[in-house]
Amino acid sequence: MRRGFFEGESYSTREFKALIPKYYPVSYQKYIKEETDLLVSRLKGSQRVLEAGVGLGRLIPKIAPFVKRLIGIDNSNFMVVNSLKVAKKFSNVEIIKGDIGNLSKIFSKNYFDHSLCVWNTLGNVSEPVKILAEFREITNKSIFITVFLKGTLKQRLELYKSIDVEVISIDESDETFFLRGYESKTFDIQDISNIAKKVGLEVRETKILSDVILFAELVKSK
Repeated sequence: MRRGFFEGESYSTREFKALIPKYYPVSYQKYIKEETDLLVSRLKGSQRVLEAGVGLGRLIPKIAPFVKRLIGIDNSNFMVVNSLKVAKKFSNVEIIKGDIGNLSKIFSKNYFDHSLCVWNTLGNVSEPVKILAEFREITNKSIFITVFLKGTLKQRLELYKSIDVEVISIDESDETFFLRGYESKTFDIQDISNIAKKVGLEVRETKILSDVILFAELVKSK
C-alpha cells in the first residue's frame, strides 16, 4: 500500500497534491520557503549533494544553481519520471532510482558533502535508525532533515484535508498518522537526538519552521 501511494495511484487523473506546495495550508507553505532558504544558505558551494526522496523535484531548481553536483534518488518510478523532467534543465543534476535503505551499496563512503532527507521522508520509512546509519556512511559533512513536529495534530489534519489524503487513524501517544497508503511518524528534538545517537551522529542545530516542522542538522559524533 505504501508503494502504491507514492507511485501516484491515488492521483492518476489529477495533480499529486501531497507534493505540490500551492495546495498546502499557509503554515506549510511558509515552512517550504523557510526550508528552501536554509538549505540554499547551507549548501552553497558544495561539491556533491544528495537529496534522498527527491519526489517531484521541487528542490532541484532551488539548489542546483548553487552546487557543483546534485543527485536525487527515489524508489518510486512515478517520482523518478517526474523529477527527471525537472532535472533535464540542469547539466549538474542526476536522478536515479534506488532504495534509500541501501545508500551505502550505491555510493562510496563519504561520497557526498551533504545529504538531504526533507519533507518528513524520515518519518515515512519503517526504520528511521537504519536510514540515518546509511546517510552517515555516505556523507562527509552534514545531514539535513525536516520532519513533522510533535504537538501539531490539528495542523496535520488540516494539511491532509487540503491535499486529499485520507487519515485512517492516529496513535496520539506518539502522533503517528495512519493514512490511506502509508503511515507517517512525528518527532521532537529529543526523538531525533536519540535516533542520531544510535548511529554515531549528533545534533548540531535545530530550528522550528513555521511552528509545524522540525529542521535538524546532524553531524558525525566526535
